[in-house]
Amino acid sequence: MKTPDQQIDLEYFLKKVPLFSSIPDSQISDIAACFHFAEFKKDVIVFQQGDLSDAMYIIRSGAVLIHSEKDNEILFQTELRRGDFFGEMALLSDLPRNATVTASLDASLFYLKKNDFETHLSKNKHVGLYLSRLYARRLSMNFENETIRPKPFFYTLSATDPGLGLAHFLYSMSYHISTESPQKVLVVEPHLELDSIMQKFDLDIIPCPDETLFGLLPANVYTPRDFKWFHHSSGFSVLQVNKGFNDGLVPVLPLLMESFKSRYDLVIFSLAHYSGRLEQQAVRLCDKNLLLINNTKQALPRVKQTLARLEEKTGKGLDRIRVGVSHLCGSIGIARADLKQALNLSETPQIWVDRSDKALKDQIDTQKQFPIKGARAVAREIAGVRIGLALGAGAARGWSHIGVLKVLQENGIPIDMIAGTSMGALVGAIFASKGSVDQLRRHTIDRFSTRHQARKKIFDYTLPFQGLLKGRKAMNLVADAIDHADFMDLLIPTFLVGVDIRKGEEILFETGDVAKAVRSSLSLPAVFAPFRHMGRWMVDGGLLNPVPVNILEQKGADKIIAVCVENQRSTSPPVTRSPGIMEVISRTISIVHSRATSGFVEKSDVVIYPDVQGFAWDDFHKGEVLMQRGIQACQEVLDDIKTLIL
Repeated sequence: MKTPDQQIDLEYFLKKVPLFSSIPDSQISDIAACFHFAEFKKDVIVFQQGDLSDAMYIIRSGAVLIHSEKDNEILFQTELRRGDFFGEMALLSDLPRNATVTASLDASLFYLKKNDFETHLSKNKHVGLYLSRLYARRLSMNFENETIRPKPFFYTLSATDPGLGLAHFLYSMSYHISTESPQKVLVVEPHLELDSIMQKFDLDIIPCPDETLFGLLPANVYTPRDFKWFHHSSGFSVLQVNKGFNDGLVPVLPLLMESFKSRYDLVIFSLAHYSGRLEQQAVRLCDKNLLLINNTKQALPRVKQTLARLEEKTGKGLDRIRVGVSHLCGSIGIARADLKQALNLSETPQIWVDRSDKALKDQIDTQKQFPIKGARAVAREIAGVRIGLALGAGAARGWSHIGVLKVLQENGIPIDMIAGTSMGALVGAIFASKGSVDQLRRHTIDRFSTRHQARKKIFDYTLPFQGLLKGRKAMNLVADAIDHADFMDLLIPTFLVGVDIRKGEEILFETGDVAKAVRSSLSLPAVFAPFRHMGRWMVDGGLLNPVPVNILEQKGADKIIAVCVENQRSTSPPVTRSPGIMEVISRTISIVHSRATSGFVEKSDVVIYPDVQGFAWDDFHKGEVLMQRGIQACQEVLDDIKTLIL
């Protein structure tokens, strides 16, 4: 039931809602009297798809997400905010709910039951006219085709201990989001800092940029002196809150966050290492919670306690907590793979803060270094600008990948992740280990200047029961080039594709020994013997996924560059003689890979086709020419690639 104050508030509110704005004031009181009041905490479901239709709702404060399910996929439709209404279409059609509604912030709703809605609809023709126009617009929009997941808007950043470089990480991350994307970023500091500390981060004090941000707060709550504003030249702003006001902000935080959504694209609450009422409220309300941890053995119990407190507020299994490591404390830390297991994390934590002059001095790291790591890597993920590079299969023709990488590196194109198949796996793994095209070339094509050298260093013949070559030399070449690295040692996140020959299944490698994963991925049937790895007999990943764009899509790449060395736009010259065994193998590879490449183009933003027609699968000694073909092909689409990072 509504209180008298809620009745008065609703009458005033309904006059501003488009659906009821045309109704005479004399009738507003009667309509308002029929409404009921309800509150829903963040992530609580208002109603589900398939439920019977029994009411329509108007949002007084907060926000809700509208989403439906089709073929086991979540189809996000829209987010509704203050003044929007929903649920009326199912009432009029007398059909079950066609979507699920979930509170995306704490939401206060007024709702009108079905009988009352129909009664007032029959009395007010203007309401029916408004609804008919609204439905016409909605029907013209198509929500059926794509699976769209709303990106997180509110983040918290906290640390298990002081001295982990949280401020360095926070402001470096905000800097890179602001300089690599058009997003407007606000950092909220609930703990008032000295102006001198803000100056250290090159933050200038400014007047409040918009007093309407506090318009939803009760009149007796907002006092300008409790807030201080700062701005960084890169574009992000900082709002500091007086410590004495923290408790006063707890009950109205959802209203303030609602206002933030109207002005900013991303809001980050800096919670330091505190866990008071305001911090707990922010953790519950925010979409993602970033936790910076000390990874020493002595700190592990405290880390577990902090995680438990966060999970108590966010709920377990909701994927709203992400953990990163600071290397500023302790000389010996727990390995990240062991941390994942000890803390029961869904993913291996990244290194967010490493020992550097900027981190130790608590300053913003503004350098655009490659390989991308630390605060910049997290910033590009949050900003939604990560670029993935898919390197396709193609045996010796895969040397053209090196030319593509050379052009990308020389033009400062950031590569956030790599997926590779077969020869693309070999090239991608070595580049991910070294982060340098020069070193990649030194460990590959420079070693095979003649056919004799190539055969001597790659070919290890065996009895052809399973393949011409054992593949041991190729694996050792990779192992030596990458210093026997584990996937976690790679400078660029990398994913490699193989095929389980017994089950005919695509297998993704992203953990463990990189060289063995590469050997698995390039086990070309009839050429290399199948390779036993992780309890499976592995063959060439190109049989099922020669250009692994879908892997990058699954791993969260926002833009994808694909390199295909099986160019479907050209045709091979006709065969005028009986083909030899090598030519049969080469043509078989091309046919298999070409048939399997369908479907990757539409998932890519840019596709590069090096002209490798006429090169055989075993032309490893022609690396210089093949690299030039990659350079030429990449330069042809360089302008398209540059638009991806604007």
